[in-house]
Amino acid sequence: MWTTIKSTFGHSYLHPRHIAQREIANFVRTEGVALRGQLLDVGCGRKPYGKWLSNIDHHWGADMPTTMHGPEHADVWASAAALPFADGTFDSILCTEVLEHTPDPAAGLREIARVSKTGAVLVLTVPFSEQLHEKPYDFCRFTAYWLEHLLKTTGWEILRLRPRGGAWLELGYRVSSFLYTSFGATSDEHGKLSPRPVASFLVIPACAGVQLFSSVMDKLLPNNISTMGYGLVARKKA
Repeated sequence: MWTTIKSTFGHSYLHPRHIAQREIANFVRTEGVALRGQLLDVGCGRKPYGKWLSNIDHHWGADMPTTMHGPEHADVWASAAALPFADGTFDSILCTEVLEHTPDPAAGLREIARVSKTGAVLVLTVPFSEQLHEKPYDFCRFTAYWLEHLLKTTGWEILRLRPRGGAWLELGYRVSSFLYTSFGATSDEHGKLSPRPVASFLVIPACAGVQLFSSVMDKLLPNNISTMGYGLVARKKA
């Protein structure tokens, strides 16, 4: 029953992570048109953004065996810091919410640059405000200033860098996540959540209300003192 509910309402405010997922999806939908040719999706999960990548020739997926998203969509098992491809293989790179799971993000970005052609386009998203997840493989969070430093020193030129939502959305997302994680679900040692059969049906409407309120306030009184995360588009330097 939970699987049916999740598939029905997964893209609505009834999903406790809706705001975060929406903002990532909006960024990839907007910027994904720049991705062309041979694409490597680093940390591909279920390849949820493939439907918007209309200009690519082939969608390669790399992920870790420890992924919580299932193995069926990955073409290779590999970390961002050790990709089993030759230098200059790919025209484009997609990497969404992966670098926080890399102990050395700079090493990951250098390795991604190695397998990319000169001029290849990278579409990247990272979290700034997020609860612990996929434990124990959750190592860091990112500011815009650290991203600028990381990309500059690992072979990339940033073309566009912007926050994914302002402070209202960040607040709404964190409160919704807190409510669901604390009262609507149980968590195993790796942070994988399982809904409580009764409590989740009481908590989820509260999560929806919080996220809807924060979305309205984000429109009425925009505030950019904080954000859920960042999205950027970069080009590999010669």
